[in-house]
Amino acid sequence: MLAACLLLLAGCGGTRGMTLPHPDRRTPVSLSAKERERLRLGMRIFLESVEGILEGAQQNRMTRVARSAERSGMGMVEDISFSDAMKLPPEFVILSMDTHQKFDALSREAAENLAKKGALDQLSAILANCTACHTTYRLAR
Repeated sequence: MLAACLLLLAGCGGTRGMTLPHPDRRTPVSLSAKERERLRLGMRIFLESVEGILEGAQQNRMTRVARSAERSGMGMVEDISFSDAMKLPPEFVILSMDTHQKFDALSREAAENLAKKGALDQLSAILANCTACHTTYRLAR
């Protein structure tokens, strides 16, 4: 869990001490400025959900875990049009949908008194999706 938090924080502090692969071989995702900002907002909501899930699990408040996970579930994509989704690589969309579904599953199971370890295991799978996405894709300018 600590390693996952450190990886998230590393992305916030720049690249000091890290060697970047050259050239960047990640798949560029081309979106308009408005679409890029919407995608970034979604990622910030993911991080807020992760924070709430971790805090809830730490405090043994599974209702908090459930509420935090639900924020990043499939409800986030209800107003995304088919044409907007078609601008994204198909594998990106599949990974995104899987991530939203994993948040929903965590929310449902936490509401049914999932044990803290189970919640953390599910959060680990969610973060693996986040890492896979950020390793594979980058926003094009």
